[in-house]
Order: sequence, then C-alpha cells, then structure tokens
Amino acid sequence: MRTQLFVLPALCLGGAALLLAPARSSQAFSKLGGNLAAGQRDLRVHDNFADPTANDNTTPSPQFPVWLGAELAIWKAATEWASQSHSDGSGDPTQPVLGSGGANFDAFWAGAATSWGNKNGNIVSTISTCSGGVLAYTETPISDGWRIRFCESSWVWNDGPGTIPAGQFDIQGIMVHEYGHAIGLGHSSVNGTTMFPSVGSGVTSIRSIEADDIAGVKCVYGVKSVVKPAIVATVGNSGAGTLTIHGSNFHATNNEVWLCSNVPTIPSVNPRVKLTGIASTGGTVITISVPSNAGPGDVMVKLPTSNGGSSLSNAFPTDLVGTFGIVPLTAGPVLTSLSPPAVAALVPGTGRTVELAGAELQRVVSVQLDAEPVDPSRWRVLDGTRIEIDLPQLASLGAHVLCVSDGTAASALDFEVVAPAAPVLELATGEPLSRVQRDDGLTLRLSGQPGSRQLLLVSSASLPSQNALVSLEIGAGFGELVSAGIHTIPAQGWLELSISSLPDPGVAGQALYAQSVALGARPFAVSNLQSVFLVR
Repeated sequence: MRTQLFVLPALCLGGAALLLAPARSSQAFSKLGGNLAAGQRDLRVHDNFADPTANDNTTPSPQFPVWLGAELAIWKAATEWASQSHSDGSGDPTQPVLGSGGANFDAFWAGAATSWGNKNGNIVSTISTCSGGVLAYTETPISDGWRIRFCESSWVWNDGPGTIPAGQFDIQGIMVHEYGHAIGLGHSSVNGTTMFPSVGSGVTSIRSIEADDIAGVKCVYGVKSVVKPAIVATVGNSGAGTLTIHGSNFHATNNEVWLCSNVPTIPSVNPRVKLTGIASTGGTVITISVPSNAGPGDVMVKLPTSNGGSSLSNAFPTDLVGTFGIVPLTAGPVLTSLSPPAVAALVPGTGRTVELAGAELQRVVSVQLDAEPVDPSRWRVLDGTRIEIDLPQLASLGAHVLCVSDGTAASALDFEVVAPAAPVLELATGEPLSRVQRDDGLTLRLSGQPGSRQLLLVSSASLPSQNALVSLEIGAGFGELVSAGIHTIPAQGWLELSISSLPDPGVAGQALYAQSVALGARPFAVSNLQSVFLVR
C-alpha cells in the first residue's frame, strides 16, 4: 500500500488507496488496517536531501543529543506520536511538548542508514522524481515495516527548527504526517489535524498532532497501559562505561535494552544495539555496560512478553555520558564492606583487585580516596551491589577512607592498609614483560615490614637459582644475578627506586627479571617475580 501527500494548486491534498472513515461529529481519523509490531518500532534516515536548507540547522537540541539537520527534524517528528513526552518534552520552538500520542506506541530512533533500502526497512530518504503534486509518500506493508520517501525535484525542503519561509516545506511537519501513515493511520477529514490531506508551504502547525490524530493512534494501539514500562531519567558514566536507566515497571531479571548504533547501518541489518537478560533493581533501576557499538540516541526497555506496545517503554534520550531527565529521589548508594578488608601496602599491577560491596551502587558517578578523586579508569561498577577498584598507591599504613557518590548522596567506608609479611616487588606497571623504554628510566617499588632490609636482585635469565638459603626464579643458578643493593623499608611500608640509583640492568631488546630477598630468618623469604621488556 502506498499513501501519498499531495500539494495541488488549490492546496488540497489527496491519497492513493486510502481507507477514509465516514465523517463523524468529533472524530474523523481513518485507519489503513494494520499496526507496527513491537519489533518494528525502529526509525532510520538515509540523508540524501539535496536542498541546502534541508541540513542547515547546526544548533544541537538538548533532548535530541548529537544529531542535527534533517535527521534531527525527522527524529523529533517521530517522537510526536509517542506515548508520553520525550524526556521533558522540549526541543521544538513551535510547540510546547514533543510526545503527545498517549497510546501503547513509541518510535525508536536508530540513527542513520547507508541507503534507502526496500519498502519494509523503516528508513526515510528522498527520491528524485514523483508523480505531479506529490510531496512525500509512505509505502506501508504495516506489520512488516514501511518506507517513507520525500519527493525532491519539485520542492524546497527545510529542516527548521523554527518558522519555514513561504515556498519551502517543513521536513518535520511532513514527517509527522507520513509517519502517521507508517503506524497505520489514513487521512482525517478534520481540517487542521496532522493527518488532514492538505498542507501549504511555510506551514509548521502539523508538527503537533491534534485531538483527532491522538484518537486515531489510541484506536490503533490502545490507550497507554498502566503496566507499560516507563523511563524517567538516564545517567551516563563515561569513566565506568555504564548507563543507568531510572523508571518503573521494569522486569526483575529479563529486560531487553535497546540503544542506537554509533555508525550508519545497512538496510538489511536490524539497527538496534540490543542487550538481553538485563536485571533491574526493584523494577525501577537498570544499569548496563555500554557496548562499544552504541551511540547517542534513544534508549528503550522491553519486557519479556508479547504484549505489543504495552511491553515496550517510552523512548528516552541519552548521549551515554550525561544525565537526561530527573533522577528520582531515592536512597543514595550505600557501602557495606570491602574485600579484602585489609589492603596490602603494595599491590603490583593494574588489575582492579579491591571490591566494594553495598546497595544502589549502579548510581555511583565518582569515587574518592581520602577525599581525593580516584581516576575513573581505575574503577568500574559491576552491578548495583559491587564496584571493583585498582587503588592508587597509598602514602601511609593504617586507616584510610573510600567514599562513593551519585552526585547527590554519598557513602563512606573505612579500611586499613597493612605492610605485607613477605617481600612484595613491583617493576614498571607490574604486568609481566611490560614494555619499557630503556632510556626513559625504570621505576621499582619494594614493600615489606617497616625497618626490614631487602636485597634487590635483577637478571636477564628467568631460570631458577636455589640453595639451602634461598630459592629464586631468576639468575640461572646464581650465574646471571646482579645485585641492586640492600634497601630498608620505611614507615610507609614501601619504597620507590628509580633506575638511576641501580646498576645497569640490561640493554634494549632483552627481557629483565627481578626479585627481592628479605634479609633475616633463614631460609630467606623471596618476593614475587617481576619482569619487563626493554625497548629503545
């Protein structure tokens, strides 16, 4: 089926193969005899508009992050049919609220497409020529999808977002009308409605659907269900790589979360970045790790049911970094314990080896250690009850404080740093055979009981050296060991050394291994093995 929007000399628009309902006193919408299934709510744009005015809006809209020009106009148009306002409803200077449908229907902005695709790819694009008087048309198999084409050759298109000059046509308003066809509505006989089959140049009023249009979409999809999931806020955390979704009516354990792709998608590919089996906290909070292929756009939550639009949430904006909407006033994050409960003075490597436990931790946006921010790359929210951290090197033994915050509420936890009983060594990053520029210097850290003495040994051989006094993993039978001196551990429980204070440890292009030996009771306690690969 193909529905058309015409502009005739008398500004009277008509349609092909339309089903018009009989005139009624208060409602005159018509239906095309189908509806979009929940899996057909995606919307993409192949932006091949040729008119400069079709893509000259370069002002970002706060509730429609990143997208500009014709894509922004088309995204806003589809949201007008939504079950509720799109975030706070702002985003267009010509209408007070975007999102007026009130039905079990919401469109999902899925970004850009690489081409216009076939007639059920859910893609908007232009076509060079159309039959006389046609502004745009919609190809509608309905339940299997749709395609909308804007006619290019005879008309000048304008992306707004404000008023449109006479002689030009409003992409956003025409898209609201055509998307009405895509979701199953025919033309209305009520003058002034979005689905009325006539419009003139310079007109923006059809951007906002009217009572008859709203009655139509409710007739097709039903009035918005009270059990339909609803999103009220999204909170991105770029450091942790997470997105937290606040709302209601989420499933306890098995939600789907839909995100927009960060690259244009080919028409034959489902454009949704979809996560499955996602749990919520209390049916009101979902926290996900953001996939690498997700980008700014809409997020939606779908329940594990087949109840059509009532199983699919409203579409809510996110740039995956900031906060959109108003986060509900609920209890803040709470820390309850730390594992291990006592942290060693030196933990070699960059692994997140300390885990915080608590509640509502999915809301955390910052972590502080002794009132100083911890770099976001060092910590990660695992779920609502766990955060893992690679603690920075601490300057003293004894009591320290970790604090987490969601930007409003905070929770703190005391913990203790202790000196290890046996020697601990960190060479460079602490990772095996990490690559180090030979001429840029080399950092080593020794850790142990304050006042204890350690002999630092380096070698180019990772073969063992063993006798009755000591058992090393390096040195090839004591024949390839170099002493880097005896060092006393200070009160802080660790000591940092630089290569400038050590004998020449090796040349570029070879591996270097190190261990330290605690001088005291025999046999001598030996540290962990550390290694680097020297490069120039």
